[in-house]
Amino acid sequence: MTPEDIGRTAFAMTPPGLRGYRTEEVDACCELIAAALDGRTTLTADELRHVTFGVPDGSPGYRADQVDEFLDRVRAELELRQRGALPVPATGALLTPEEVQRLRFSYAPLHQRGYRTGEVDAFLALVAATLAHNGPGSLTVQEVRATRFPVAGPDIRGYQRDEVDAFVDLVVTVLKQPACPR
Repeated sequence: MTPEDIGRTAFAMTPPGLRGYRTEEVDACCELIAAALDGRTTLTADELRHVTFGVPDGSPGYRADQVDEFLDRVRAELELRQRGALPVPATGALLTPEEVQRLRFSYAPLHQRGYRTGEVDAFLALVAATLAHNGPGSLTVQEVRATRFPVAGPDIRGYQRDEVDAFVDLVVTVLKQPACPR
């Protein structure tokens, strides 16, 4: 994902009667994302996760579902860049089973409690299997959204929660794609 990709991103406007996000706020956020990808400023996936947009007063706004899916992908890209991992492919599949199998999350710092590694690793295996085929045991968008990982004990290192949360957001986005199993 490049600053140029961000500049070419277009969101549909909401139909009459439905509320979306304020266009000027979303556009400003996209400019910030492009600046971060270009190295002119810093922006973390966690900061992006907490971005909110206002609702326009009586005028159409950008479709919230499109903006939210876009931000999920950007968050995942920022997470991977922060860790020095390869970015999510800009074209084709957002996520492949092979990428999921190679994925390794960072451990939480000693002073922070992360997610228990066994449960997260089991989830990764289910995601890879779901992306590989749509058969028994495949995950649905609703199941992924409802996924909650237990936090590791105080003396046990777990995975960084923000990285895992960004990945879960990406999986939801991927599973919502028309060609993907649900």
